[in-house]
Amino acid sequence: MAAEEHTKAELLIEILKILLQSGSFITTREIHERLFANGILSDKNPAGKERRKLNRALQFLESIGYAESKYPEIKGRKAQEWRANQKAFPVLTSITEEELVSLLTFSSFIPENYRNIEIFKPFVNLIKRLQKEFNKEKLERIEFSFVYEPQFLEKFVDVNQKDLKLIYEAIIEGMSLIVSYKGSEFFKIQPLKVFVYNGIMYLCALIENKTFRTFHISGLKIIDKHSEKPDKFLSRKFRKTTFLFEEEKPFLFGARVAFKESLSFFKNPLLFPTQFYLKKEEERHFEVFLVGFTGYRFASRFLVEEIIEILPPDKSIIKKAKEKELTKHYPELIYSLKENRKRFQSFLKTFDTLIKQRQKLISNIDHL
Repeated sequence: MAAEEHTKAELLIEILKILLQSGSFITTREIHERLFANGILSDKNPAGKERRKLNRALQFLESIGYAESKYPEIKGRKAQEWRANQKAFPVLTSITEEELVSLLTFSSFIPENYRNIEIFKPFVNLIKRLQKEFNKEKLERIEFSFVYEPQFLEKFVDVNQKDLKLIYEAIIEGMSLIVSYKGSEFFKIQPLKVFVYNGIMYLCALIENKTFRTFHISGLKIIDKHSEKPDKFLSRKFRKTTFLFEEEKPFLFGARVAFKESLSFFKNPLLFPTQFYLKKEEERHFEVFLVGFTGYRFASRFLVEEIIEILPPDKSIIKKAKEKELTKHYPELIYSLKENRKRFQSFLKTFDTLIKQRQKLISNIDHL
């Protein structure tokens, strides 16, 4: 008798797990097929004893308020559908209004172009499901009051939804993928990280568990999964790495930035993501110390109208960087004044090329 009761309890628990995971109504047939696939029921015969056992279990869960049927008034004339009774599971289905506002605010940081990506649908559906408990008018105000406003020149590249899902699964499950990149021959990678830079999605991965590389996700074609796991040592080594360009080396320098009225509201505004020191000077501008990078990528983003003067590395900048222990965040950064000046000159060379391009543009405009 004890074994029989245990089997019944297991069946009830497995049914509830299926109902909670689905979130919406699911047919008796689908529940039966999942239980059979999980080894809980011994056959899939819709007219057999296992189906009758399932029907009795579902009716019992409905009678005690843990499940609800879609067509309670129809008995046997239509395929029945079931879902978990959300009121019976407040811990799993409830959310405070403060938490909901936080979720909606968080979602507003996702660009509109990316909100429709398949991988975000469970998140969007979760918010929709949780919203049912709140005042409709207030929800509308919340939903339309937190918005991501894109930059005028923000990029966006379409990605293959199926491939993106496989990449996410491989990262979470710790598996490899067989891929082709921009029409190349097939090879094996171990995905480590997905990130977005300037509106474009990238993938960091190990090639054959040896070489680290960054890929444009839109250029990848996923052929299949592979059971090989990523090397633990290399995974930890590149945990914080996104781009890994040989020409990009960090260096220290400073800049004077024009004051704007909007910045007067902030005590220590973060003007650059790599900024580690800021001081407001009397001449209505800011002096900042920051980490720069050699190569085109940093120089091209640094060409903004707020910059009124670039300051070369000196002893005071090096000292402040040491106090902030910046090498913990930038492992390739060194505190040698000579090396920082060398890298700074490399940056200036690239920056000068960009300035000349801008001057050429202005000259062409003058002749229009």
